[in-house]
Amino acid sequence: MKCLDSDVLIAILRGKLEVQPMVDELDNESSGATTAINAYEIYFGANRSQRKEENIKEATKLLERLTIFPMELSAARKAAEISAKLAKKGEAIDFRDAMVAAIALQNGLTLVTRNKVHFGRIRELRMEKW
Repeated sequence: MKCLDSDVLIAILRGKLEVQPMVDELDNESSGATTAINAYEIYFGANRSQRKEENIKEATKLLERLTIFPMELSAARKAAEISAKLAKKGEAIDFRDAMVAAIALQNGLTLVTRNKVHFGRIRELRMEKW
């Protein structure tokens, strides 16, 4: 199953043509997913926007079409491990990215993202660039 990162979700919400083939594929397979962390990021952006109510409504409409994976204890442990390991190597990433990666890893998901700089540091993470 593919797990959509926030950059993909934002592109969908903005109607970017380049993401449409992937959206069509996910719709045909009914296999789209994301994490509760990504949902937070989308709602955070919507709440800060000038068209708050409209953007919250559109975000909800999109997110309700996806399977939302929660932050379980095992994913929290894995995220902490990822963060500590990368920080020790001087390659720290944002804690939200570590949580998204951990949720994807714990659930056997492929993360669809353009953020290969950060997520690429997590060797065991399966990624797909859109």
